[in-house]
Amino acid sequence: MNQSFELTPNRLRELRAFAAAARRLNFTRAARDAGCTPSVLSRRIASLEAAIGGKLFLRTTRSVTLTQRGERLLAQCERLEAVMQDLATGLRPGDGEPAGRLCVHVPGSYGRVRIAPLLARFAAAHPQVRIEATYDDAYVDLVAGRIDLAVRVGKLADAQLVARRVGTMRRYLCAAPSYLATAPAPSDPVELKAHRCVAFSGLRTGTLWQFSRQRRRRSVRIDPVLACNDSMAVRDALLAGVGIGIQGDYMADPLVSAGRLVEVMPDWELLSSPVHLVWLPGADRVPALRRLIDFLATELTVAG
Repeated sequence: MNQSFELTPNRLRELRAFAAAARRLNFTRAARDAGCTPSVLSRRIASLEAAIGGKLFLRTTRSVTLTQRGERLLAQCERLEAVMQDLATGLRPGDGEPAGRLCVHVPGSYGRVRIAPLLARFAAAHPQVRIEATYDDAYVDLVAGRIDLAVRVGKLADAQLVARRVGTMRRYLCAAPSYLATAPAPSDPVELKAHRCVAFSGLRTGTLWQFSRQRRRRSVRIDPVLACNDSMAVRDALLAGVGIGIQGDYMADPLVSAGRLVEVMPDWELLSSPVHLVWLPGADRVPALRRLIDFLATELTVAG
């Protein structure tokens, strides 16, 4: 595309004509969609091709196909149309109903258990809001990742973000009754060295499990028989009776209540983690994001 290319009103009409033809791969039908004659559509596409200095279509008597440049331009046009649609929706005078697109990043297992049901409820209640949610445990830069809102479990490292604390995740040791039937539960952290342990490799302290009871602190380096980077996989191993492992309350509480897991050494506490919603300064001026933040904060605070 040459340096003089500008998105003038005429150029936008040419891009619309191109997008219609690229989707239909039939100039007669595309002209009908665009509200013009086939000859006008052809002239607009020819003008666009001249402006970018390349062919967008390969035309024969029997078929119309896109060139590689045409395929790239169609993808760009579709992104442009989505942005324009979001802009039009956001500027439309309304009744206070939030609208627009939101990108949300949440931790993997915690997000699937705690956040996913809430996002589904929010989406059902606000049909004009489009949510793109990513579930993984990787740290994501909100600017580089174009993230509107993130849920962070643990200490916050970026002081430039706006944060709202919405809860605390408690961790504790647990095991299946089938495992404890063959290996009596330990009463002191040092006794874990004699047990089969299942480790979550994403834990900040790794295989060094740190405990406290009143003013006493105890750290034990365990040698896991199984280590996983997914806490749901750790849960499945514990349920299968592999050994003793650490679980977050969001996942372990219902299993302990159902008798499928048993809390081990309840007098010794593991480090808990704060849960925050974080966003870029000023981002919450967008009504849809403000509504989502308030909704999640309310629901997560109630859930504990």
